[in-house]
Amino acid sequence: MLTPFLRPGLDVLFVGFNPHPYSWERGRYYAHGSLWRILRKSGLAADIRDDSQLFDYNFGITDLVHDRPTREAKEIGDEEYARAAARFRRQVARLKPRVVCLTGKDVFRHFAGWKRSAAVEYGLAGHFAASLVFVAPFPSHKWMKDEEKARYYAGMLPLLDGQLPKVSETVKVFFAGKR
Repeated sequence: MLTPFLRPGLDVLFVGFNPHPYSWERGRYYAHGSLWRILRKSGLAADIRDDSQLFDYNFGITDLVHDRPTREAKEIGDEEYARAAARFRRQVARLKPRVVCLTGKDVFRHFAGWKRSAAVEYGLAGHFAASLVFVAPFPSHKWMKDEEKARYYAGMLPLLDGQLPKVSETVKVFFAGKR
């Protein structure tokens, strides 16, 4: 089982689809190490090795569907994702992380309530409640090199350094719709 790393006022809350059985069995998020490698390469967390160090950086982690592992995210149906996303949006509104980093375009689509066909780009996607919403590549994808993934993750550095955009002027507000 995986216990989410959540608390109010996190700088970054990383969010995936759901746990992989390998991580679930070991009780560690990203037990294979891909996220930690990318966070080190991006400059977000120079020494991080596993989830036990997340709070040292004021980071947290969870999954939309956090209570059951699957080998592939597509094993979870749209209705289950919709219920999980609604629950998670309430958590975000309550916990108020500075940045919600959704690790994958489809994670964003589920979070925002968008159709699978909706176009999504990596980077700052909008805001929800008091949080900026950032879309980053799934850390375990084999089709993108770690260095490229790290460049996308590094896009959060200016946000964490206080270089926050004026959200009302420069960032789209998304909503739970069928975009």
